[in-house]
Amino acid sequence: MPDLVFRPMQPCDLEPVAALARDAEPFGWTLRNFQDALGAGYRCTVGVVGEVIVGYSVVSHVLDECELLEIAVAPAFQGRGYGSALLERAKADAAAGCARLMRLEVRESNARARGMYARHGFSEDGIRRNYYRTEEGREHAVLMTASL
Repeated sequence: MPDLVFRPMQPCDLEPVAALARDAEPFGWTLRNFQDALGAGYRCTVGVVGEVIVGYSVVSHVLDECELLEIAVAPAFQGRGYGSALLERAKADAAAGCARLMRLEVRESNARARGMYARHGFSEDGIRRNYYRTEEGREHAVLMTASL
């Protein structure tokens, strides 16, 4: 894996991050969602190789828990370990901020992501029915939690 550098997401990153989100997940976050997250003070991180943003994560933190609200890797960079690196960085940053647990939700059909989360210590806790939009209607979210 080429040198991956993490840095806080900046306002100038919002357009390319929103474009990456559209490419990675058709019903994912919009530019406005990222603007709101950055404005709310969520931990928004980008992973950069050279000058290219290859992925991002967004984490909210409340007391001793956090939620991984969003994580994605650009399709051209998937399957190279960048998602795992972003996830581990998000977990490390959350633990450094005194979080004991990280929660997330993932599309039930996203077996690849669910497997990655399981490899990184997440366990499935439940289902949020009809949570995500799809082209055919709705899809369940699988709730997952990891100790930090």
